[in-house]
Amino acid sequence: MIKIIVPILIVFISVVYIYQQNPMVTGEAVVHSVELMQKSSKEWGSFISPMDLSELEGLGPDNVNATLNIREGLWYRLLNRKQWEVTIKFKGNEPTVVFEATTGKLLDLYGPLN
Repeated sequence: MIKIIVPILIVFISVVYIYQQNPMVTGEAVVHSVELMQKSSKEWGSFISPMDLSELEGLGPDNVNATLNIREGLWYRLLNRKQWEVTIKFKGNEPTVVFEATTGKLLDLYGPLN
């Protein structure tokens, strides 16, 4: 009996722990998206160069759109996995960075990048 209950209890506690993880708050998400755009990443490939984001310092909040969404897929919904989509409007461009809300791992980057 104990051989069955202990593994089930461990799995239950693990799922509850993963489910209740807190995502980044909006301010952290915006700062993290800027950091992701500034540095080139192996995930992006060699054709995307780091962006010059020096004009972002005086940018108003109406130029930033941050949305917290539940990730697509049954597994992500069961575990309450969320993603941030942050769009920043500057220099006539609107790049959007999509990353995991708890870990900050880059999921997607789209929009004008140069």
